[in-house]
Amino acid sequence: MFNDDTKEHDEEKVELYSRSAGDSNELNISHDFDEAIEAAGYGLFNVLLILAILPGAWANFFDTTVMSYVLPVAECDLQITFFQKGMLNAAVFAGMFTAAFPWGVLADTKGRRTLLRLGYCCDCICNILCSMSQNFYVLLTFKFLSGCIMSGPYAVNMTYLAEFHSGKYRSKVVLWARLFPSLGSIVLPGLAWIVIPQPWSFTLFNGTFVYNSWRIFILICSMPALLGFIILRFLPESPRFLMSQGRSEEAMEVFRRIYAMNTGKAPETFPVKALRQDDPKRKTEAVDTSRRASVWEKIRNGGAQVMPLFQKPYFCHFLLIITIQFGGLLTLNTLRLWMPQLFTLMEDFKHKKHNVGIGRPTLCNMISTPSNSNFTTYDEINSTMAKTCDVVPVYSRVYINSIILAITIVIACSIAGSLVNRIGKKNLLLVAFLIPAVCAFLLNWSPNSDATLTLLAIYMASGNVSVTTIISFTVDLMPTTLRATAVTLAMAAGRIGAMFGNLLFPLLLSTGCMAPFIFVGGFLLACFSLSIFIPKPPSRLM
Repeated sequence: MFNDDTKEHDEEKVELYSRSAGDSNELNISHDFDEAIEAAGYGLFNVLLILAILPGAWANFFDTTVMSYVLPVAECDLQITFFQKGMLNAAVFAGMFTAAFPWGVLADTKGRRTLLRLGYCCDCICNILCSMSQNFYVLLTFKFLSGCIMSGPYAVNMTYLAEFHSGKYRSKVVLWARLFPSLGSIVLPGLAWIVIPQPWSFTLFNGTFVYNSWRIFILICSMPALLGFIILRFLPESPRFLMSQGRSEEAMEVFRRIYAMNTGKAPETFPVKALRQDDPKRKTEAVDTSRRASVWEKIRNGGAQVMPLFQKPYFCHFLLIITIQFGGLLTLNTLRLWMPQLFTLMEDFKHKKHNVGIGRPTLCNMISTPSNSNFTTYDEINSTMAKTCDVVPVYSRVYINSIILAITIVIACSIAGSLVNRIGKKNLLLVAFLIPAVCAFLLNWSPNSDATLTLLAIYMASGNVSVTTIISFTVDLMPTTLRATAVTLAMAAGRIGAMFGNLLFPLLLSTGCMAPFIFVGGFLLACFSLSIFIPKPPSRLM
């Protein structure tokens, strides 16, 4: 992952550090976390750790996205309306928002690895039960629970990875790991393309229990969580967390293990013999207080951490950031999760030749065809809905388009990383909001599938850049002591936005095809306008 010259340099540095640490140990000098992890070096352990994070990162992404590929083909099996589809898309975000705070308390008291294993195990079980759901309400319940469960691992995954690396490698490693969900966005539609069109199906109990291809797809999508759970069995707890809890001996064992794997030497030769905390007295008091604190006291302490963000001088900046993040994730995740449904309607329009007498059809014509009549029928004649449901065929083009969009997003995010220093972060953010707003309005008059795919590709790529840039501004504008809390609350606001967007989109679509696209375009223009007022970050913010 990094070049051989860097590796040789690290080995020389570890050797030099070993000699200097040996001299220090003779003087009975202890070392802090950064010094200890630096002495452990970078090598095999770190590479394996990065690869081990991959299944968990995919599990996080799959949980929020899997239903978007299931819903177009499951409408007759589940007997669902457009609005119920929106509820299933929104359920996971509602769960993630609901459970964010309890998971945060657990992560700080029970450990990163423990939380990750618990979360991935429960998430796997929940998704297996999702695949067995035979009606809308059972599936909705399990998707909400899945969001509650995955809220913890989603937040802790990158923290766990970062706490095994020194400052020299931390940013690079996290950057590599950030690519994993992007790879998952390419793999997921490919997996759906392979599994969902298959005629696999079996029934039990005289047809009461049906297990078909889209349910098998959900089952397969639970495997990354299971794999993450198994892999973490062989990985240690974060040494930084262990030191923060006063468990220095356990942390030392972890450092020795890392050192042995990276250098090939015996663990006993690890040059650091004693660890120290930044402020041992204060840290010990904090650990003791944390262990004695009740759940209510921890909630109050968490509230005390949040309050400064809603007071001067941070309140105005923080309110601006979370409002923009609300709109950014609303617009991004609304169209992202409805794209497979829109592509299905477009392909159904072309194959069933609904364009007779229309002339040159636009996207509005394509998604307002009789193929959508099933959704209104359910509300009128419930007793016969299963008999009257017109099953929409599975079109390969739906998955091909989704893969093209995913690849476009990966390329766009890579280009944005090199552009930010040239045009400036704020200018990049303004462009990333203005361009998708224009695309959203133009979608109403998109003349064909290729034009629609191009507009959606630009929309999705720009949307991903804007959301990432807003998080960067959050870090820049908040002091060190409030950054983690500010980012967490900003993401929570974004999840609320994603939830409301997915609930409102089908309601707006029922009033006419232009309404939902004007809705997301209007939100993007509002975010563009608000971004103008984002201040320049202070040169030094502690």
